Amino acid sequence: MPPSLALLLNGLFVGYLFWRDSRQRPQASTAIWIPCIWLMILGSRSVSQWLQGGIESSVDDIMDGSPTDRAVYLGLILVGWLVLWQRQIPWREIFRNNAWLTIFYLYCGVSVLWSDFPFVAFKRWIKGLGDPMIALILLSDYEPTKAIETVMKRCAYVLIPLSIVFIKYYPHLGRVYSEWTGAAYYTGVTTNKNLLGYLLLVFGLFFVCAMLEKADRRGARDRTTTAITILFLLMIYWLFGMADSKTPLMAFFAGSLVVFGLRFERVRKHFGAYAVAGFVVFATLQLLFNATEALIVGAGRDMTLTGRTELWESVLRMSVNPLIGAGFESFWLGNRLRVLWAEYAFRPTQAHNGYIEIYLNLGLIGLCLLGGVLYASYKNIKTRLTLSGDSGTARAGDAAFATFGMAYLVAYILYNMTEGTIQALNFLFIIFLIVAIKYPKVQARRDSGVVRRSAMTIRA
Repeated sequence: MPPSLALLLNGLFVGYLFWRDSRQRPQASTAIWIPCIWLMILGSRSVSQWLQGGIESSVDDIMDGSPTDRAVYLGLILVGWLVLWQRQIPWREIFRNNAWLTIFYLYCGVSVLWSDFPFVAFKRWIKGLGDPMIALILLSDYEPTKAIETVMKRCAYVLIPLSIVFIKYYPHLGRVYSEWTGAAYYTGVTTNKNLLGYLLLVFGLFFVCAMLEKADRRGARDRTTTAITILFLLMIYWLFGMADSKTPLMAFFAGSLVVFGLRFERVRKHFGAYAVAGFVVFATLQLLFNATEALIVGAGRDMTLTGRTELWESVLRMSVNPLIGAGFESFWLGNRLRVLWAEYAFRPTQAHNGYIEIYLNLGLIGLCLLGGVLYASYKNIKTRLTLSGDSGTARAGDAAFATFGMAYLVAYILYNMTEGTIQALNFLFIIFLIVAIKYPKVQARRDSGVVRRSAMTIRA
């Protein structure tokens, strides 16, 4: 098939899916296009990369960033905060309900003061405030679960099929080649296979939850929706095979086990106990049979995790304040980055471990705050999961969103063992914020069982 024809057919397919989605009711507000654009950029390539076709090639490029990208993010941030201002959202309640996350963000801002590059760190922190903004635009919508579902579907409709088209018909866009061996790595719409794995993990779990939610429904429309869901799961399965990215695949399996487990009422009520029991079982297997080695070798990787353990040793030897770190997203700048690029041919820009990454940038204080954020997020999602099982107050889509949230939290915690995604402007981190933030108006609507179209219904 000619590449141009494949691209045209893909465009028609995506257009049909968007048209079909626009006919469903109730409709989310038009403001959700802001999260759509934000996530599509972070889930593929930056605007400058789309326009220029390149990536940062030097330490100075990474430090300076792209003026084009700054303008795009700044524009989206200004419009997004204007939407939130118009909706008159209850900031005091949000800060109180998400105290750990609020303190974590404030500490990130304060850490700019001891960064070796305070201006760069401050700019990154300002851009990072766009991440909770994206989550709040969705959660403050008068149909929050519908808004989240719509954004997830629209992003998947564009990014997943286009990744297949790029890999099969546009190799200069969908593949990269090793400069040492010449081996091909399939990236789809992203710039490397790990970023493609981000998408497959998120959308894989999303469509698994969607499929199970609609499993018992009747009617032609539901059958069509189920067929589309299965089609996208098949696409994701094919892309997982092409990407050969094991960490997101294993996280996807773990999240899927959570999804299926939560179909049982006993598991839903006592998920924490089952999670602790699972951890104890795994720890026992690790002590008796070295289960970690069996999993790594079974996944086709060596015990260095493709050089990750060596990188961890290198970065932990470098001089940073163990209590407060190098400052917000400041470790991978300047001379430290030059030294690591001279040592490693693949030129790392992260520690490939989210918890080590937090330690390097924010120290032990940052790690403690992150622990509080993760625990508070679990409590919020667990409450949402309990409320979704109440037939008197639950709304359509609540159960699927709550189930996805718990499954994603488990997958996200595991994923950060070998990838650093607890950072600003990261696709996976934004999804985490969406499922983790407790928004008071959502709770109020569930308690009353009535959708109140107040100031939050203002459309951008």
